[in-house]
Amino acid sequence: MTAVLRHPMTKVWLLLTTATLVVFALFENEHAVRVMTGMTILIAGFKVRLVFLHFMELDSGAMPWRAIAEVWLAAVTAMMLFSYLQTPL
Repeated sequence: MTAVLRHPMTKVWLLLTTATLVVFALFENEHAVRVMTGMTILIAGFKVRLVFLHFMELDSGAMPWRAIAEVWLAAVTAMMLFSYLQTPL
């Protein structure tokens, strides 16, 4: 059992689960919804990056693929955040 807990994938899975719980906790507060939604977009980008690197094994793959994935993810996250923040209340 302890070998499973020490495995890197288990640690990443626990981090993903914690990030999901943080998102749920953010929306328990009904104030500052705009900030909370922005934080949710950033957390989602972080979670996608963890999946790319650890479960799709881009951390040990060829550098061009990792660079493409990192740039793509940063661009998509930035566009989503910018688009959301530009919408009127």
